[in-house]
Amino acid sequence: MAIQLTLEQEHRLLAIVNAGAYPSVDDALNAALTFVETATHTAFEGGEGELDDLLSEGISSGELTEKEFWSSVDSETDGMLAAHQSRDT
Repeated sequence: MAIQLTLEQEHRLLAIVNAGAYPSVDDALNAALTFVETATHTAFEGGEGELDDLLSEGISSGELTEKEFWSSVDSETDGMLAAHQSRDT
């Protein structure tokens, strides 16, 4: 899927990357999508501040490669989805 960003959205993304918050625009967009997914997933019981803390802790830990990180995110979200679906049946 291709998306077209407005000029303002492009500037905002570049400002975030240029400030050093994320190494690339792709990483910043992935973080934004993760936030939206988490915010819309009702199973997360923590607050926004807790989520920010967890994300910051994970990003700064340096313990996982990017591939390992996204693999763990996939595993976690798959588990959360399976648990959510099992409650609905």
